[in-house]
Amino acid sequence: MQETGQSADDMFGMFSHDDQKSDIGELRLADGDLFELPGAKGRLGRIDFGNGTCLHRAELNVYEDSRFDVQNALPPGWFSGSVNLMGCLDFKCPEGTHRRMSPETGFAMRVDRLGTRYFLPKGQLIRHVGVTIELDALYRRFGDTVPDQLDPFLSDATDVVEIRPLPITNKIRRIVSAMFSQQMTGVGRKLKLEGLSTLFLTEVIDAYCERNQERENTPKPTVLEQTVLADTIARVKAQMASPLSVPQLADDAGLTESRLNNLFKCETGKTCGEFIRSERMTRARELLASGKGTVKQVAAAVGFNHVSNFSRSYREWYGESPAQALKRNGT
Repeated sequence: MQETGQSADDMFGMFSHDDQKSDIGELRLADGDLFELPGAKGRLGRIDFGNGTCLHRAELNVYEDSRFDVQNALPPGWFSGSVNLMGCLDFKCPEGTHRRMSPETGFAMRVDRLGTRYFLPKGQLIRHVGVTIELDALYRRFGDTVPDQLDPFLSDATDVVEIRPLPITNKIRRIVSAMFSQQMTGVGRKLKLEGLSTLFLTEVIDAYCERNQERENTPKPTVLEQTVLADTIARVKAQMASPLSVPQLADDAGLTESRLNNLFKCETGKTCGEFIRSERMTRARELLASGKGTVKQVAAAVGFNHVSNFSRSYREWYGESPAQALKRNGT
């Protein structure tokens, strides 16, 4: 979790402090489809598809630091993928661990025990999606082929707290982006969201299992490879406006493309090409939020020669166009 100038317990508030309850909300996920949160405006919806899966989708403009407790509506025994398309949030689990969710790091998780507290720092827009599936429903879909990597989440115990980092692949981002699309309307809206939720879970499971498999099978990097990888990552961050070719980066690093991609995936959860795109989109959003340039200037600053290509990529990444982002930020 990033440094904030205050301790994690100061940020969240201690669970035993009754005198802090006045500024800490409570979110009961069984109460309906719309919720109010302290310090935030927007929507937080919950859709139960009636087949063992449930979608939680939030779009929140956080104008004040927001803290709230979540009372889980699900009985013990479920698996979930949870990601942020935009914005960061921190959460403290019942056993005391702290985690940060960002557009780069999501989580595969199961938290049976009550008492999870969330902290949303002010001054940001958060777009968040979580999809849960009951274990019985998961077994119905997989039969006897449930991946071994999911074993930590499949315990018969009723007090499991299991949270594992999840690499957010481009496929996952596109699915989540589609959930916030303006086209997500009409009489078939719920059916569309159900389909996207199933795709989301599929990609979450694939991404989680593949990363763990790759870490087991990929030879550990040598000291030289670690240095070369760090230099390549720094180069990508520093030369975003320039053409960045994976073959050229691999050649300059003295590695094959395959080895460079394996090193990137083990370190970041992304291939080299995916990492480049992720960094460009993150930087683009920062520039648009600052209001210091036009869409065309931002596109050039992150390596796009054509505004149309940049706008399409940005919309796929964040669920809104660069022009909409500028307008939302008041520029």
